[in-house]
Amino acid sequence: MLFSTRQLVIAAVLAAVSIVLVMTPAGLIPVPNIAGSATTVHIPTIVGGILAGPLVGAILGLVLAFATIPFFLALGVNLVACFLPRVFIGVVAHFLWIQGGKSDKAVIISALGATGVNTYGVLGLALAFQDLSWEVVAPVIALNGTLELILSAVIVLPVIRLLNRQGRYV
Repeated sequence: MLFSTRQLVIAAVLAAVSIVLVMTPAGLIPVPNIAGSATTVHIPTIVGGILAGPLVGAILGLVLAFATIPFFLALGVNLVACFLPRVFIGVVAHFLWIQGGKSDKAVIISALGATGVNTYGVLGLALAFQDLSWEVVAPVIALNGTLELILSAVIVLPVIRLLNRQGRYV
């Protein structure tokens, strides 16, 4: 069997949460720059990667990428920048968590690393494809990147703790 029932349930629930975060203001925190908002839409993908493994994390990243296509098209940003980093969010989260020894510290490192993959991956590819200029990207990295890193660490750790009340990870 490719997925356990537990993995399927985690993937389905977190995919639904991702879509809700993308489609509502709940996933966007207003910031005063050209992006207009910092995002938390990648957090369910991080949680899924930690709880259910890299394949579920990659699938959740794909769900997130498909859900955010309209935003990328509206900005004129290449869809490679939409998909490639997003697929790796949950994968990176899982492997950083494993490498960190499945501890609370590892969850925080995982959240920070996976958020970096999302933020810097998307913006780096947008720069590489010359869809956005450095003048546009620099303030987004400075404000959004910092805020997203902090939020992911602050949100992911209690969520993982809550979902694993017995203290057992995956």
